[in-house]
Amino acid sequence: MRIGLAEKTVLVALGQAAMHSATLPAPPSQIQSPLEEAAKIMKQVYSVLPIYDKIVPALLSVGVWKLSEACNFSLGVPVGPMLAKPTKSVSEILDKFQGMEFTSEYKYDGERAQIHYMEDGSVEIYSRNAERNTGKYPDVVNCISRIMKPTVKSFVLDCEIVAYDRVKKKILPFQVLSTRARKGVILSDIKVAVCIYAFDILYINGQPLLQEQLKLRREHLYNSFEELPGEFQFATTITSNDLEEIQKFLDDAVSASCEGLIIKTLGKDATYEPSKRSNNWLKLKKDYMDSIGDSFDLVPIAAFHGRGKRTGVYGSFLLACYDEHNEEYQSICNIGTGFSEQQLEECSKNLRGKIILKPKPYYRYADSANPDVWFEPAEVWEVKAADLSISPVHRAANGIVDPNKGISLRFPRLLRVRDDKNPDQATTSDQVADMYRAQKINHTNHQEEEDDD
Repeated sequence: MRIGLAEKTVLVALGQAAMHSATLPAPPSQIQSPLEEAAKIMKQVYSVLPIYDKIVPALLSVGVWKLSEACNFSLGVPVGPMLAKPTKSVSEILDKFQGMEFTSEYKYDGERAQIHYMEDGSVEIYSRNAERNTGKYPDVVNCISRIMKPTVKSFVLDCEIVAYDRVKKKILPFQVLSTRARKGVILSDIKVAVCIYAFDILYINGQPLLQEQLKLRREHLYNSFEELPGEFQFATTITSNDLEEIQKFLDDAVSASCEGLIIKTLGKDATYEPSKRSNNWLKLKKDYMDSIGDSFDLVPIAAFHGRGKRTGVYGSFLLACYDEHNEEYQSICNIGTGFSEQQLEECSKNLRGKIILKPKPYYRYADSANPDVWFEPAEVWEVKAADLSISPVHRAANGIVDPNKGISLRFPRLLRVRDDKNPDQATTSDQVADMYRAQKINHTNHQEEEDDD
């Protein structure tokens, strides 16, 4: 870790070390690519039990091939949350889920949380990064005993914690939630109330539910808790494959101050896949439909000094996506818009503590970039853009779409700083390439429609 290797490299190395060990069991004969399979098992096990102190002794004891049996999902240990892939229209969803039963639910604009309730009555809350957030939400801890049905002895909930105005009975934007202190919050000092919106349950009364279909997990969810308006509610959902009905449901979600919808398979291919961005969960935001699609989570790796009224702060930043195959950060755009003065001041101040003398060996950027300062990969910024274009300058997804060029964002603007993500959870170069291709198909379709007109 000290020399800048990413987590995945460590997992691959452990899997391969187990493969080369003379004392551990050899691979079963039916496995075609043992090294690849060993790496895959390590990543899967780590997503369910992200604790090396438990994985490594088990690896030494049973070897890699039986590791999944030895390392199971454990109460009190957060699993990586399942993620959704972006999609651009209701009709695209109907195409992808043709012939399958699926459900649509509101996509809430809050903080993803995993709530663990232990048999001794203690509660732990974890962020999507597996950071302990219990001290940030004493009001959530306080609410748990009032929402459980008497039969419930232990559980793990997947949910979104959202800022909520209990007087006007409405959801507040994420920016309001982000004003809460991060730790050591005292109940009497809380000014921003929150509501828990529960959408999945991963464990109930000693029974892990990851391998169960969503339909069954949902039954457990609804049978185990009572709603408490404004404090604990189930995510609003419909089960329909009617295009107009889903379209209206999307409009209702946006009117209710949500970002859009998450669409999930219900009874087939509907297990919970920790840490995976799965095709079985799709997200549809209102702004996907009239733009390039999803926003981008990017890492500031360098900056240029501000001039004029921006003297004293950075004027613009060099942002990068993450290539998980080569474990490198690849430049994708310069950004100088979307900042309020206060935001620019804050971003500049935070990054000054991350300055390094020279770029990391795993940064990919044009020789002509020439920024004034370089940074450690430390923050993740959510960025929206007008579209993507092939770039001779930027290195994002270099060689994937064009053999010699990368992809860049046009007219990027900052939406927010993502405190809930690590740099190696940034948008990947593969995702950038997918978005570029999807945009190209979209442009072609629009052109055909215009030609028909």
